[in-house]
Amino acid sequence: MHIRRVVTGHDAQGRSLFVSDAPAPRAKDFIDMPGYAIAQLWCSDAQPPQGSAEDPTLEHASLIPLPGGVSMLMISLPPDSVMAAPLDPPRALGEMVAAMPGLIECFEAQDPAMHRTPTVDYVVITEGELWLELDDGQRRRVSAGDVVIQNATRHAWRNTSQQVAKAVVFMHGLAR
Repeated sequence: MHIRRVVTGHDAQGRSLFVSDAPAPRAKDFIDMPGYAIAQLWCSDAQPPQGSAEDPTLEHASLIPLPGGVSMLMISLPPDSVMAAPLDPPRALGEMVAAMPGLIECFEAQDPAMHRTPTVDYVVITEGELWLELDDGQRRRVSAGDVVIQNATRHAWRNTSQQVAKAVVFMHGLAR
């Protein structure tokens, strides 16, 4: 997933400046599940220094933010048929473990799409359509332009279409 990320900050005199203009440093296209990709674009603690030129994204081991912190992700989800049949399942799992620290541990073994994170997520669907499924089987279809506020509930994203769906996710860490 190639995402151009432009970051601004302040110089020593407090003037605005461009800190970086480069690909997101934490991005992954999954080899064994064509169309599946994730990129963490930014993260910060509860009280990041104002206008800091430091990039905290690579400093945090987990994609899940600490309480009060935020994490911004972009995701690309292929159809469920692709997710259910990786080309090389052990390698696919290894890629996910390496690329999704903290988040991958939230997914359930008995239903690999179902998960619960200690976050409030603001999800903006940017392309395609997804079905949001809750733990009791209730589903809602969401499509490009729709917004979901995910309040730390157990859920799964299902792509029953034949097209890749994309979303931007802003995760706000909750007290654990």
